[in-house]
This record gives sequence, structure tokens and C-alpha cells, in this order.
Amino acid sequence: MKQRKVISLPTNESKVYRQILAFMNFLLNLTPQERDVLAELIRLDNEYAALPKDKRAKFILSTDVRKEIRDLLGIQEKQFNVILSRLKKKTFFGKSLIDENNYIHNELLFKPDSDGFRFEVNFVMTRVKPQPIPEPEPISNPEIIEEKPKEIKKKPQPPKEYKHDASKAPIIEEEEFDISLDLPNE
Repeated sequence: MKQRKVISLPTNESKVYRQILAFMNFLLNLTPQERDVLAELIRLDNEYAALPKDKRAKFILSTDVRKEIRDLLGIQEKQFNVILSRLKKKTFFGKSLIDENNYIHNELLFKPDSDGFRFEVNFVMTRVKPQPIPEPEPISNPEIIEEKPKEIKKKPQPPKEYKHDASKAPIIEEEEFDISLDLPNE
């Protein structure tokens, strides 16, 4: 059974990048300030798209533009530098959000147009094996107490990170959800 859900969110040029990053945050795991800074960097990358990629990356993180971003977002210089450093350490699909050349991750270079921005998410059902719980040992005779060295029982460890290519998983029930952002009439 295919089921589609469309959610249209009102937006504008000043907040669309923040909205998209907020929606994607389950993948990015960014703080609100990190999202604000990254959204502004993406917006500037689109605004100066006419420049070659290497010059654009240098320009966007130049001293003057950094100051403009800090003033716009109301962030102190030291805090901005910390946020930028954290963004460079974080990864998305195995690549840095901002690499050593100050290039923004290609998958984050989205560009809404007058029709808005369409974001599609497909959830694929997969099965997870439950971990067996060990049963406690029964007490054979409570009157006779034998002195045994106490065994240190290890707590069951959580399963290691589950890596699975969801596109190859069997589909239990297929549902499609469409999400689109529509610009309000101004």
C-alpha cells in the first residue's frame, strides 16, 4: 500500500535554509547555532554561485564575510570560530560538512527557487534481531550456603552500530511521503 503525505510549509529566503537543516537534523545532529551558521554559509554559497568554487569558498569564509555573518547572527568572534571548527569536524554521509578547502558538502548545497524546495524521505522497514536476556540461576537449597567467589556478570552490551543498506532490504509495507515547501505570497 503506497501512501503519500505532503506537508507544505510557508517559508521565505531568510529562513528556508534553516528550515531545511532543522528538518535534516536527525541526520546532521547540529546545535541550533551550528544550523544557523551552516544555513548562512549555504545561502552565501548560492548567492555567490557566479564565482569559481575555490574562490567562492575563500570569499565566504574571509574575515569580512565572517564578521557580517557574526553580526547577522549575533555571535561573538570566539564562539563563531568554535562553531566553525565543530562544523568542520562533523560528517554527513562519510564526508566533512565543510572540508579543509572550505567547500561545503555537495549534498547540502540545495537551492530553493520560486516554487520552493521539495524534500523527499523514504522510510524502509527493516527487522532488528532482539538480544536474548540471560535467566538468573535458581537457588538449589536456601539453607546450605556455599561460599563461592562472586562472579562478575557483565551487563549486556548494546548492539554495535547497525549498518545496513536500506535500499536492499525487503519492503514490508511501502509508503511514500512527499514534503514540499511553498513560498508564501508576499
